[in-house]
Amino acid sequence: MVASDDGSLEQFTLLAKTARGRACVALIQQVLSNKKLFVFGELLDMPNVKALAESDQTDQQGHARLLAIFAHGRYLDYVRQKEDATFHIPDLNAAQALKLRKLTVVSLCQQHKSVPYRILMRELQISSVRDVEDIVIDTIYSGLVEGKLDQKNEVFESSYSVGRDVQPSDIDDMILRLTQWFNPSIFHLAYVDTTGKTTRNKPASTSTKCSATRRRWKRRRPSVTCR
Repeated sequence: MVASDDGSLEQFTLLAKTARGRACVALIQQVLSNKKLFVFGELLDMPNVKALAESDQTDQQGHARLLAIFAHGRYLDYVRQKEDATFHIPDLNAAQALKLRKLTVVSLCQQHKSVPYRILMRELQISSVRDVEDIVIDTIYSGLVEGKLDQKNEVFESSYSVGRDVQPSDIDDMILRLTQWFNPSIFHLAYVDTTGKTTRNKPASTSTKCSATRRRWKRRRPSVTCR
């Protein structure tokens, strides 16, 4: 399941068909600042967006990489690539930084049902417990995750998280996981089916055994004559 984008993604992908170069960069900036849009895969697949990554303009290359981080990465990925001048990653505005941190919370909840504050603080690059809790609460209100904050033990107990865009490199791993889940399930279904048939046949078998026992008992019991 993925978060609803209220039609915004479709509008942006339509615009991306004709937006090239700087116009496409401006479009990406709008996408990353949009408060309702948390999926980006279709936009990444647009030819004009892909062309940015191959451009000789560093600003265009940087925006293509930034969009990929929002689709598949975390806030810490942004920080690390930002520190590497060869990536030419642009700065984030406040809305974009918050959005990427929310997506980071989603990724952490997909990996762990219980996410300690210390991991959240590291991944979100925030040193204040209160600020971490505010971001988690904001992520909950955005409908991206569900759960409860355990302030005493400093952990977020996640019960649900939306799906994020899937990277092509993740598909093989997904197939493996599904196969590992599917094969044991087939075994258990076969076992249940066999057990069910055995159980259904038991009453008839038991009845037959009882009838035979009665007949043997009647043949063997002593004859009693009343005088």
